[in-house]
Amino acid sequence: MAKKRSSLKKSRSDSGSSAMNSKKFMKRTQGTRTGLTFKKGEHSLNPDRKAKGDHFRSRATINRLRMYKNFKPIRDAKGKIVRAAPYQEKLPSGTVARVEPHRKWFGNTRVVGQEQLQKFQENLGKALQDPFQVVMRQTKLPISLLTEKAKQQRVHILDTESFEYTFGKKALRKKPKVKVESLETLCGEVVQRTEQYDETTDSSLIKNAIPEAVENSNPLFKAGQSNRVWGELYKVIDSSDVVVEVVDGRDPVGTRCLHIEQFLRKEKSHKHLILVLNKVDLVPTWVTKKWLTLLSQELPTVAFHASMQHSFGKGTLINLLRQFANLHKDRQQISVGFIGYPNVGKSSIINTLRAKRVCKTAPIAGETKVWQYVSLMRRIYMIDCPGVVYPQGDSETQIILKGVVRVENVKDPINHVQGVLDRVREQYLLKTYSIDPWNDVCDFLTKICVKTGRLLKGGEPDWNTAAKIVLNDFQRGRLPYFVLPPGCELQNAHEHCEDSVKCAEEIATSECNDSNDIANEESEENEPKIEKRRARGKRAGKKLSEKRNRLKHGKPFDKCSGIVEFGLSEKKKGNKNGWRRKLQKRRRVKHQQ
Repeated sequence: MAKKRSSLKKSRSDSGSSAMNSKKFMKRTQGTRTGLTFKKGEHSLNPDRKAKGDHFRSRATINRLRMYKNFKPIRDAKGKIVRAAPYQEKLPSGTVARVEPHRKWFGNTRVVGQEQLQKFQENLGKALQDPFQVVMRQTKLPISLLTEKAKQQRVHILDTESFEYTFGKKALRKKPKVKVESLETLCGEVVQRTEQYDETTDSSLIKNAIPEAVENSNPLFKAGQSNRVWGELYKVIDSSDVVVEVVDGRDPVGTRCLHIEQFLRKEKSHKHLILVLNKVDLVPTWVTKKWLTLLSQELPTVAFHASMQHSFGKGTLINLLRQFANLHKDRQQISVGFIGYPNVGKSSIINTLRAKRVCKTAPIAGETKVWQYVSLMRRIYMIDCPGVVYPQGDSETQIILKGVVRVENVKDPINHVQGVLDRVREQYLLKTYSIDPWNDVCDFLTKICVKTGRLLKGGEPDWNTAAKIVLNDFQRGRLPYFVLPPGCELQNAHEHCEDSVKCAEEIATSECNDSNDIANEESEENEPKIEKRRARGKRAGKKLSEKRNRLKHGKPFDKCSGIVEFGLSEKKKGNKNGWRRKLQKRRRVKHQQ
């Protein structure tokens, strides 16, 4: 029995070992960590779950989501942290941590060197001076510290070398720094300067000059400088998001408000400023191109010709205003203010953009008195402003020729005609007024008076009226004149005059009644005696319809229809309706029969 029991025991142990060795009852040892428990659930926030596909969340994503939900660490029955919360795990004491041996971990952070600072200042200055870049959002960094300058530059001598450490008992150097080596050398330099002194070149001497006579200035030449006009200007600037400065194409620099531009750059830097070069039809094309190239380096510039029927630059200006409206989509609408000198065409530009006369216009200065709101589109409004003049020390003649003052109010227009003769070429004046060459201003005005019939009692010429005519013609663009752009003085004069002569031929239309009558009489003598009139049917559309009908039926159209001949017709054509004979007939009364 003992042997049998031993055999049973042996077989029993063999069967148990085979069962333990089977895969079903084997204990997993790979991928496990001692001392930690795992949750093998299929929850989406379980980082230890089995990933059955590529669309499952990764362990890092689950840990981040658990951190968002503020998961707590897992503790055992005794309260010991078995598993730390996401991103709160601590290394056990004694663990060796290694840091990458790179200088970025051991150097200072957020440090700007002098070279990098200078490059940043240069790039910042280029961006600020670029007229085609717009600042949409200002940074919170103190950028103003880079451009801020000291109001009073002082010498830092005492900071580097104080007086007591230079000349006192605590002096650190044996000998002060002097430009001369000895007293004899200093005396020699003084004698040499005394011999070379010249009184004629000394500007600090008080000369016996005649004191300037102080005269009461004429208030007429202070037009556009009153407090009321400046108040209207500041209203327009404060109410505008975009400021349009209108300048005259004949003299852009002379009609430019530099004081207002500096004020906008300094105090209103968040407002957009653009230039509009108006009246480009009065100057040659090459002059406009040159001024556009020069002015576009400072501000966005648009060439414009204000006209209700034949405008130029209207689409460009409207597209530019639309771009500014798109930049400020957070606003319901933007306002565009038009500023500039008097009589440069601010109101005319608004009427051209609106294609309707919404602002009062006149070829004289001072027509706009107060500011005016005009709607261009649903999101764009325009503001008209009266002309403003900043005192720049211009003479009375310059003020008149810029169009600031009305000529009818000038008391002595004869004294300002010489400015017109200096600016306009002689050939243009001869062609405009159809006169002979002159010797001086009085001779020039006398010839105009004789030509136009502006004579007083006794046949004396009316110089005052003739001078006003010349000044008005200059202001209104009848006399061709423009200021040459910088750098164009040395070019060939013939190339300059090609376009200006064409412009002069169009502009030089004399308003002298007598000269027109004389020209008509001379032309009538040379012309044949047959006179032709344009057919009245063309104006009414009758002849055009007849032409279409005849062409449609294949009949030739008589081009001479509607031409009236005087004195050459052999047979006198009678009236078809006979209305004159009907009127001449008398109706007999019954009792007279």
